Amino acid sequence: MNTDVVNTTSAAMTIKQMRKRFSEKGFRSEEYSITPLIRFEPAPGGFSVPDGIVVGMVCNGTAKMEVNGREFELRRDNMFLLNEESQIASVKSSKACLGYVITFSRKFLEGIDVDIKDFMGARLIFRVKPCLALSQSDADRLHNVALALSEAVDDSDKIYGDKVIASLFIAFFYTMASVLGRYEMDKPQVRKGLRSEELFKQFVEILGEECEKQRSVEYYASRMNITPKYLSLICKSQADKSALRVIDEAVLRRAKDLLMQPGMTIQQVSERLNFMSQSFFGKYFKQRVGISPSRYKMQKL
Repeated sequence: MNTDVVNTTSAAMTIKQMRKRFSEKGFRSEEYSITPLIRFEPAPGGFSVPDGIVVGMVCNGTAKMEVNGREFELRRDNMFLLNEESQIASVKSSKACLGYVITFSRKFLEGIDVDIKDFMGARLIFRVKPCLALSQSDADRLHNVALALSEAVDDSDKIYGDKVIASLFIAFFYTMASVLGRYEMDKPQVRKGLRSEELFKQFVEILGEECEKQRSVEYYASRMNITPKYLSLICKSQADKSALRVIDEAVLRRAKDLLMQPGMTIQQVSERLNFMSQSFFGKYFKQRVGISPSRYKMQKL
C-alpha cells in the first residue's frame, strides 16, 4: 500500500509550551468536545466517528492512519478531518506523537450559519483528502484558538464560562473553515483529472446559488448538461448520498438560517424558498427535521 506523506514545516511553538497551556481534563458536551494533549492511538474497541466531524491536529512526532482505503503519514502541524462517512482501518503512532482532537456534532453544525457552498466544499475535502499539510501560519492560527479554548475550559466555572467556551468552539470552526477555503482553491492538488469531483463541485456551487428557488434533481442536471441519473451517481460517489438528499440538505440548511433570523415569519421563509404554501413548507420541514418550523424557531430564538 502506498503511503501519502504529508509534509510541512516545523511549528514555532514547542511541545513543552503547548503542554503548559493545554487543559489536562479537556471538555465534552453533547455538541462539541476537545481532548487534552494526547498520544494518538487506536481505541480498545476500535475507532468510530460520531455523527458530525472530527478535527485532529498533530503537534509532535508522527502517526500513520488508514482512511478510506489509503494510508497517510502525519507529521507535526498536520491536520486530519473525519466525518461519519470516514472509514478508519488503523492508527499507528510514534511514542513522541502528541496532538489534540476537536469534535463537532451534527446538531452543532446545523445550528451555525455556514454557507452551503463552504459546507459541501469542506465535506468534499474530507472525502478526497482527509489528511492535510498546513502552512506554519495556518497551523499557528488553529493552535492559538485551541489553546485559548483549552485555557477557557480551566476557567469554565467563572461567570459566562460556558458562553466563552461555546464562542471559542465556533471560532475554531470558522478558523478551520477559512484554512480549508484556501486549500479548496488549490484545485490541482485536490481534484486533478477527476471529472466526478469537478462535477460535484460544480453542482454544489449551483446549488448554493439556487437552492432557494429550485429543488428538483432534473433542474440541476439540466444546468450541468448531464442526466439526472448521472448526477445521482456523482453524488453517491462523492458524498455517499443521492442528489435529492444533497438538495434537501441545502434547502433545510437555508431554511434553518432564515428561521433563526429575528422578524422573519414562517410565511416569509416559505415564500423565500419558493414553496407553494406555508402548509406545504411545514410538512416538508417536519418530515425531514422531525419538528415543525414554528417549534424549531421557538427553540432557537
